[in-house]
Amino acid sequence: MSLFQKTNSRAATLALVLSACAVASQISKRPSPPAGHITAGRDMITARAGLTATILPDFKVLIAGGKDQKGIVLSTTEIYDPTTETFSPGKKMSIARQGHIAAVLGDSNILIAGGSTRGGAALASSEMYDYETEKFVARGNMHVRRFNATATVLRDGRVLVVGGENSTQALDSAETYNLLDGKWTLTGRMSSPRVGHTVTLLSDGRVLILGGRSGDSILASAEIFDPKTNRFSPAGEMHDARFLQTAALLPNGKVLIVGGASDRTATKALASSEIYDPASQSFRGSGELNEPRMKLGDAQVLLDGRVLIVGGANSAEIYEARLGIFRLVTGAFDSSLFFPATIELMDGSVRLFGGADARGISAAKSWVYRP
Repeated sequence: MSLFQKTNSRAATLALVLSACAVASQISKRPSPPAGHITAGRDMITARAGLTATILPDFKVLIAGGKDQKGIVLSTTEIYDPTTETFSPGKKMSIARQGHIAAVLGDSNILIAGGSTRGGAALASSEMYDYETEKFVARGNMHVRRFNATATVLRDGRVLVVGGENSTQALDSAETYNLLDGKWTLTGRMSSPRVGHTVTLLSDGRVLILGGRSGDSILASAEIFDPKTNRFSPAGEMHDARFLQTAALLPNGKVLIVGGASDRTATKALASSEIYDPASQSFRGSGELNEPRMKLGDAQVLLDGRVLIVGGANSAEIYEARLGIFRLVTGAFDSSLFFPATIELMDGSVRLFGGADARGISAAKSWVYRP
């Protein structure tokens, strides 16, 4: 190569570098959309903590179970209509339950399972909310009594229920519900018992399980459930051991993990976040929350790819994936809000229902987030 060719090659490389830097600079300078705002909605009919909120085919929301302000576990349900922002009584479940799971089945009916009932007894029973008849129908028992478990609807239509606790200890077992025959099947064991963990359905159909508590130990470990083999395998370790956190699948296929508690008594909240990359099975640190948070509601990925984080404080935050930062949302809750039920509607707004306030008392309030 001649000196002239070498000079031209270096100049071209330098031009490419400068062009890339200019593009990156323009991206970093691009103004972010507003973080949105939180406003108070109407109160539910009954105060509820440990509830579930699940969207129906007509875009109304089924709110089920939980415990009221006196700590009484509920069998009642409510139907929320977002067009009128009103609540109406629904049919009762077959048994009072809180800390249960709820999952939308392929036929648009809703599976509800487990939880604990009056007296704190863990449940194995499951039932289905039939959308057409608006009634609950028994659907057999899980193999293990469990509450505070997690549920994931797999691509093959089965519902995977993982971990949780019985009346005395965290569980390492998992089982699946098959809509076709209505049966529960035990399916593998995790490497460790987990409660207060998160599960995320990955883009390839596998399920990522993160953190949680096992006895006195707070876990940093992650594992993946493969529906093709019905087995769990190790998936690395987070930078921070955490439980009672939240997690969300980002549009790029990576997973955002936010907040949580770092001690078994759940008195030390974390402000850290990290990103899991399924391709490399590795974690990297991301931005810091404006406020440490634990006992969060489910993170909601908005239509523009940003992520709404609620719970653990009297504020809400938006995660900007493009910049890796958190921004406070305008508006505030009456007090710190723990474990609210969250659901995103078709218009991109998010509704929050119930949960517990800073004193641990069940809340009847609902809230509306609009971008």
